[in-house]
Amino acid sequence: MITELKKTSLRPQVLISLTFAGLLLACGANFLIFPIFFERNYLEWYLSAGPMIALATAAFGAAWGSLDKNPALISANPLTYFGACLQVAGLPLYSLGAHLKSGNRVEPVGFEVVPVSCLAISLTIAIFAWLLFIVPAQYFLFLVTGSLSRIAQTSTAQTSARIQSGQVEILESGPDDRPMPEEGWWDASLRNKPVTLASAFGAAILFLLHLLWNY
Repeated sequence: MITELKKTSLRPQVLISLTFAGLLLACGANFLIFPIFFERNYLEWYLSAGPMIALATAAFGAAWGSLDKNPALISANPLTYFGACLQVAGLPLYSLGAHLKSGNRVEPVGFEVVPVSCLAISLTIAIFAWLLFIVPAQYFLFLVTGSLSRIAQTSTAQTSARIQSGQVEILESGPDDRPMPEEGWWDASLRNKPVTLASAFGAAILFLLHLLWNY
C-alpha cells in the first residue's frame, strides 16, 4: 500500500520533469536547426520576431475571445503550461471544423472551400511551427515575466481605483468587500489580465535584449 502511494505521488513529478526536459531539449534543437535550415541564429530570430509571435498568438486567441481566459499559459509548472498551449492550439482548429460540418451549414460552402482549405492548411502549419519554435522558449520567458501575474493570482488582496475630481483614489479591500463599479471603481489588482501582462513584460524584455544583441 505504501509502495503504491509512493508511485502515485512520484508520477506527476516525473511527468513535470520530463516536460521541463522536453521544453529545454526543444530549445536546444532549435539552436541546432535554425543555422542549418534558416541560416540564422535561433536566439537572434526569437528576439527580433516579437511582432510575428504576437500576431500568431493573437490569431490562435481569436477562438478564445481572450487568452487571459487560460491563465495556465503563465504557469511555472511546465506540464500545466504545455497542456494550456495544446488547448490554445486545438480550439481554433476544432471551431473551424465545426463551421465546415454540413449539418451546421445554413448554406453550402461553395467556392469558398478553396480559400478556406488554404487557410486551414496554413493555420495548421502555423500551429505546429508555434508549438515547435515559440512555445519552448516562451515557457522560460513567461517563467520570468509571468511571475507578477502568478503572485496576483495567488493573492486575496483586492485593489480598486477610481478617478474623482482629477485625482486617483485607491482602495485595498478583501475579495468580498469589493466596491461597486457603479460608483466608478475598477479592478486594479493586475489579476484579470495575467497572460496580457506577462506578454507585455515579455515584449519589453525581448525588445531590450534585441537592442543589446545588436549593440
